[in-house]
Amino acid sequence: MRFPQVRIGQRFSYQGQEYTKTGPLTASEEGSGKQRMIMRAAEVRLLEAGAEDAPMTLKQRYKRAEVARVLRGFRQALSERVTAAADADGSLPLEQVLQLIEQTEFEY
Repeated sequence: MRFPQVRIGQRFSYQGQEYTKTGPLTASEEGSGKQRMIMRAAEVRLLEAGAEDAPMTLKQRYKRAEVARVLRGFRQALSERVTAAADADGSLPLEQVLQLIEQTEFEY
């Protein structure tokens, strides 16, 4: 299966190493926790039993209203996470904001 088909949080094997997907293009190496960029075209193998029997399928076309609804939901989820993580003065380091963006999931 290709890397985009792996859901965030799923464990997989790639080039002889085991990883956990942490974002759309990133994964954390098992053991060391080092972050790595993974190409979209990368062929990976899921580590969970039976996971490859049910690959994730993605709808190929979306209506504008569907996209707008999903983006509003994602924006709300991200806003809540950023607000919760902010310092008392409402500030966050850019690196932490980017990390929150990458880690925020929204079920649609």
